[in-house]
Amino acid sequence: MRSLLPVRGNLPGPSKIALALLILGAFFLPAPFVMLSPGTPQNILGEAIKISGTQIYPTSGKLSVTSVMVTDPDSYITGFDILYGWIDKSRAILPREEVYPDGETSADAAREGAAEMNSSQINATAAALSYLGIQSPSKLVIVDVNKESKGFKVILPGDQILSIDDKSFLKTTELINYLGEKKPNDVVRVKFLRAGVEIIKDIELSARDDGSAYIGVNIQQQFDFPFDVKIKLEETGGPSGGLIFALGVIEKLTAEDLVKNRNIAGTGTITTDGRVGPIGGIAEKLIGAQKAGVEIFFTPTKNCEDIKNLDQFEKAKGGKTMKIVPVATLAEAVSVLKLPENASFPTCKSYA
Repeated sequence: MRSLLPVRGNLPGPSKIALALLILGAFFLPAPFVMLSPGTPQNILGEAIKISGTQIYPTSGKLSVTSVMVTDPDSYITGFDILYGWIDKSRAILPREEVYPDGETSADAAREGAAEMNSSQINATAAALSYLGIQSPSKLVIVDVNKESKGFKVILPGDQILSIDDKSFLKTTELINYLGEKKPNDVVRVKFLRAGVEIIKDIELSARDDGSAYIGVNIQQQFDFPFDVKIKLEETGGPSGGLIFALGVIEKLTAEDLVKNRNIAGTGTITTDGRVGPIGGIAEKLIGAQKAGVEIFFTPTKNCEDIKNLDQFEKAKGGKTMKIVPVATLAEAVSVLKLPENASFPTCKSYA
């Protein structure tokens, strides 16, 4: 009768050593992943925002930009790092392609982050001044041209867009929406200003991988602000500080103390007309804010669906309550800051 007991495999000694080395080696081999971890909130009410040429007012408390520490594209992520990231609840491990485009280097990521930060600061200043009723003339300027597009070497960085197909645009979004209705190989007539000279060129639209059309230029709305606003934050890139930057500019230009000596932080992109957009890494930013004892945390309304375990996050350092407040516009955020302490604040539970 055949035995039903399991039979143990008997690997030779050298094979066992080789297998152990293979398993151990896997923990040290680089893997195509990136690690996300909470950054420390940075208060912008000090030297981060400098305004000159107009009256500014004293501030109190903290108004902080939150961030996520992300390993760069060239980082050496090992199996041990991945295992540690999975164990540590405050960190996240994601496939590299979900964070960085294929072939992007650390230098590329740094340049893109700096460009997004610069655009965010311009948008924040424009949105803040617009909220305060301060007018700022603007123009649409080419800052980059895609080498693969039909417009390469036809239009150049620094050219000011005057019209497309005889239509004038005040905002970048208006121009993008117009081009979004076009098809690949359509031809648009672009009028632009170069060194004081008006030039008109016909440009054929290129095709994206998804079949949509694009002209292949990065356009920035540049403003002639009535006074100087400089925003500088070290070791931070990307567009997600827009909302907080705008609130910081308003706080410094307003006699009313909006922060009221509280510890406030948040995140969210912002458009020049004050619309707040969603961001990535909301969980890590909430963890960083929670550890820093933040009392009010502004989140874009569209990020509410990304926040799991809401009640867990609404506990700040020392057992205090951290109010997570969703906003869709800059005006909504200012209104929240003006609420009395015992008021009922908006909550993400309304968007669940």
